Amino acid sequence: MNPAHKILTSCMAATVLFIAGRVGAASDASKNEARVTRIIRDVNLLPSKSAARPAAVNDKVREGTGVRTGDDSRSELTFLDLTITRLGANTVFSFNNAGRNIELGSGSVLLSVPKDSGGARMRTDAVTVGITGTTVTLEAARSGRNKLVVLEGGARLSLNKHPRESAYVRAGQMLDVPPGATKLPQPVDIDLNQIMKTSPLITDFPPLPRQGLISTATPTGGPRIYPGLPVGVGIAPFGPGFGPRGPGRRPGHGQGGQRQPPGSDSGSQTPGRTVGGAAPNPNGPNVGQPNATRPIGGKPKPSPTPSQRRKPSKDQPN
Repeated sequence: MNPAHKILTSCMAATVLFIAGRVGAASDASKNEARVTRIIRDVNLLPSKSAARPAAVNDKVREGTGVRTGDDSRSELTFLDLTITRLGANTVFSFNNAGRNIELGSGSVLLSVPKDSGGARMRTDAVTVGITGTTVTLEAARSGRNKLVVLEGGARLSLNKHPRESAYVRAGQMLDVPPGATKLPQPVDIDLNQIMKTSPLITDFPPLPRQGLISTATPTGGPRIYPGLPVGVGIAPFGPGFGPRGPGRRPGHGQGGQRQPPGSDSGSQTPGRTVGGAAPNPNGPNVGQPNATRPIGGKPKPSPTPSQRRKPSKDQPN
């Protein structure tokens, strides 16, 4: 082989390697970035080295770039492997490692990770959630309250300050973590059917890739709870209709309809008693009972007989 041919061959080989390297680098970069696939109202991108700017559909979002949604706003990001991230209103979040690690500052996020994709991790100031091939929603309030709902698959949640305190949450369950928790409550069964009908992270977007796998049945067949409004709203943990006057509780009754001892239900009068008097007859006032009054500090005074009540008139003969 003559020297000129050797030089030409070497140059061609170097060019091929250079192009392959650039293609490989571009491919790696594309794996680590997302594409904006839906925008509802006010959505902004927060690049690490430049000012915030409004997002547009098909914008590329790279690692380290934050995304922020405004009031009544939502967005969806889709990655190359079809991992889907949806953001609720007033949410601040960022990601790295192709969306496998998510930092949620506040707000709500839905994450749908394909099977056999290596899983993902979601982190807030208070909790960390590890998931593998599943669909979950995570809400974080600035007060420190966090709420994890597993729609399909399973996830494990642990407290950041108490890593040994962890709980596995499976499909059809919710784990509601109060602010400043040092112990985790037990997961509760939820009504997935209601969530699929009412959650803006579901209803305002196209169907999820594995939406057919999200069952409306609870794991144990027990009572189902509807999680209700977002964690930032100051209501009972399980949303409207669940709480001091919700289902399973009536005035004078405790949780689950259990009767409370007299005087234990503050602000309510003991059922079946009148203040300072005798118990009324359930058939009506004083029906079948002697008509007695109880003077203060004395014994019951008998009521006058009919003849004693009616005095004869002066004009009426005796």
